[in-house]
Amino acid sequence: MANYSKDIFKQLEEQTIKCEKLEKENRRLKAEVSELKNKLSKFEEDMNRRISEAIEKAIIPFKEEIASKDNELSKANKEINRLKATINKNSGNSSKPPSTNGLKNIPNSREKTGNPPGGKKGHKGHRLKKPKNLDELVEKGLAEVRVLDHTDGAIDYVSRWVADIEVKVIFTEHRFPKGSKLSKEYENEMIYGNNIKAISTLLSVEGIISRGRLAEFFSQITNGVLNPTEATLGEFVNKMAEGLDREIDIIENDLLNSEVMNVDETPMKCSQRVEYDEETKEPVVKTAEGSTYSVTVRNHSNESTTLYTVNSKKDMEGIERDGILPNFYGTLSHDHDKKFYNYGSNNGTCGAHLVRELKGLYELYNSSWADDMRHFMLQLNDHKNHDLLQGQAQCNPDTLKLYDGLYDNLIQGGEDEINKVKAEEFGKKEVSKMLKRLKIYKENYLLFFKDYKVPFTNNLSERDLRPNKTKQKVSGCFRSWKGIKTFTKNRSFISTVKKRGLNVLDSIKNIFEGTPVLN
Repeated sequence: MANYSKDIFKQLEEQTIKCEKLEKENRRLKAEVSELKNKLSKFEEDMNRRISEAIEKAIIPFKEEIASKDNELSKANKEINRLKATINKNSGNSSKPPSTNGLKNIPNSREKTGNPPGGKKGHKGHRLKKPKNLDELVEKGLAEVRVLDHTDGAIDYVSRWVADIEVKVIFTEHRFPKGSKLSKEYENEMIYGNNIKAISTLLSVEGIISRGRLAEFFSQITNGVLNPTEATLGEFVNKMAEGLDREIDIIENDLLNSEVMNVDETPMKCSQRVEYDEETKEPVVKTAEGSTYSVTVRNHSNESTTLYTVNSKKDMEGIERDGILPNFYGTLSHDHDKKFYNYGSNNGTCGAHLVRELKGLYELYNSSWADDMRHFMLQLNDHKNHDLLQGQAQCNPDTLKLYDGLYDNLIQGGEDEINKVKAEEFGKKEVSKMLKRLKIYKENYLLFFKDYKVPFTNNLSERDLRPNKTKQKVSGCFRSWKGIKTFTKNRSFISTVKKRGLNVLDSIKNIFEGTPVLN
């Protein structure tokens, strides 16, 4: 029995040892499995990492190409928008002149009033009527009355009038004693009278008729009795200019003593220009070879007076040589040409140009702020015009303060709007420049509203410049420096005479006769 128990304990001991070994082996196997799992996990991670890196490396060129294409597309879109904006710029939404519109269909930039077209209710219209002062005109020799009787002796009749003109050549014989000394005017046996000189000059300078056509015109209306040459017609124009020194002095004095002066300038083509010697400062006339020079015609004007000057360049040296703006101490109205801010006691900047540019920013760059500012400026002008119609010479101080604050609020709103726009976005540069300008030149843009004597636009000066451009369209260019100086001198006189309501033909005739016209 004892031996049997020993055997059992021995077997149990052996089984225990065997279990311990199995457990130890199990722990070892578990450790190996765990290690294998870790290795497998690391292997999978490594493989995934390598695969990802391989894929990433493989698609890098594609990503770079896509980024490059996106960049090119962005640049292309910006360029397309820029070109569209450039193409769509015209005289109605920018400061470009109408001559640059070309054949493009430019929409009417005028604001609709809502009024029906045509004459308004109560308008009597215009008809050809017999002058009420006909007897006076006949007495002065300005008209002639003829009667054609269709009554066959009837006592009661009605009258119908026909207005017409006649062209006839008048030869006036001047007799002098033999041996008497004749004035230079009568050295030749036959000369042209002051009537034909005045008519010729008027048609040439005001009517912009070429001398060739003008010579043909006189030949045709006189049935070949008078055949002035082109050179003779040119001398008439030169002779008039020579007699205008007194009138030009009066024009200059009137402008210098005016409260407000409008100024503008335009390029003109001329085969000659004046250059000034660096040492002697003396003028030297230069002639272009096979081309023309671009010279500058500058206009100075008010409601009753016009003066044109010519300079070779569009610079302050020419302004100083003109001697007008440096001696002017009133308010100067112009188109935001920065050199003009150096002259006058104050400067009013053209609101019409601003409105067109703001319209361009809205249409071309989608700036809602620009449209708000445009309507604000138009509202100011409407308010001013209403006040003037009511006989109010100045804006109410409280209203002025209100609008002044609204201007500042609009500028701040524009800055807030543009600050949200990314630097590279289309139109930010253009809108930012306008905001900066309106902030710096606030007083100049609002001067028309603070001082009702200052106009909202510089259209007066622009209208005065148009005949010069018409002349260039007809003739192509001026052939000499003397020619363009003569033309602008004569135009100054004629424009002033028209503004003052004087008879242009009689005024030109007075100049040829040596009779003063302006006072």
